[in-house]
Amino acid sequence: MYMYAKWFLNRSGWTLVGGEPPGGTDALPRIEAKHPDSSEKGSRGSKKVDLIAHRDGQLLLLELKPTFDRSDVVKLDELVGDRRWRLAFLDACVERNALRRAGIVGDGVREGIVSGNSLVKGIGLSEYHDVPEEYALVVVRGERDISTHVGETCSLPEDVFTER
Repeated sequence: MYMYAKWFLNRSGWTLVGGEPPGGTDALPRIEAKHPDSSEKGSRGSKKVDLIAHRDGQLLLLELKPTFDRSDVVKLDELVGDRRWRLAFLDACVERNALRRAGIVGDGVREGIVSGNSLVKGIGLSEYHDVPEEYALVVVRGERDISTHVGETCSLPEDVFTER
């Protein structure tokens, strides 16, 4: 599912920024936002997003699961909705040099991360399931069997997943 989603996003004009693949190894940097209230080392309390991609000034934060898991919505809502988590996410991107490695410089994305205006919440599943209206849904049934739905209040245009 992870590899098919990467392939699909690339074909749709998205630039891959980071990821947390199953098994933990990939060429993409692992973006791990440390808990804003913790100074401890390690991953305890941190948030990692399965796949992060950029297009037209927007960063898609995509959680991938075979079936819908409400905890992904809670995680993304916290990460995008809380300024402290957004700052932790930006720090993680800077620490891993992820934005620059993806060729993203000077287009206001850093400011958009801090404000939340550039962050788009997404869920990737192997079958259709209702998700909140501010989310993008990517349904990955197979390598060439991928469909999308952009929620009514999601900041992405409906055609953002068409191949370029």
